[in-house]
Amino acid sequence: MNRAFFLVGLSFALASASAVVDAQTKPAAPVQAQPNPADAAFTVWDVDHSGSLSPQEFRNGWEQVRRATQFEAQLRRQFMTIDVNKSGTIDPSEYNKLILVKSAGKSAPPLSSFDANKDGKLQFGEYLKLVQTLAPKEAAKGKAQ
Repeated sequence: MNRAFFLVGLSFALASASAVVDAQTKPAAPVQAQPNPADAAFTVWDVDHSGSLSPQEFRNGWEQVRRATQFEAQLRRQFMTIDVNKSGTIDPSEYNKLILVKSAGKSAPPLSSFDANKDGKLQFGEYLKLVQTLAPKEAAKGKAQ
């Protein structure tokens, strides 16, 4: 599969998979050229660096996108469950009830450390940062015990 065909075919799939962080959670920043996610994916998937994807490289890469999309969907469902008042955000009282936060105990970072837009609540993208930050620490604790 050549690079041009790959980029055209993958652009639709990556549009949903790369939307992990909601635009509303990013603080305003100067407009900069963003790397093309399809180019980045192609580079990662092209394990032998041949400039083409073998059917196996494509299958492996596609499986990575599929798993990432499923994981994001699970986290979105979890986020909606945590958002008891259905405000579309996690407020301080909901934050304090998070298992990851409770497990971290006194070393748990305050909500403000994940609140990129400083509105006192966590949008989904900010929640993802929390999970990325705290979940690996909890997994490491479990392995050590």
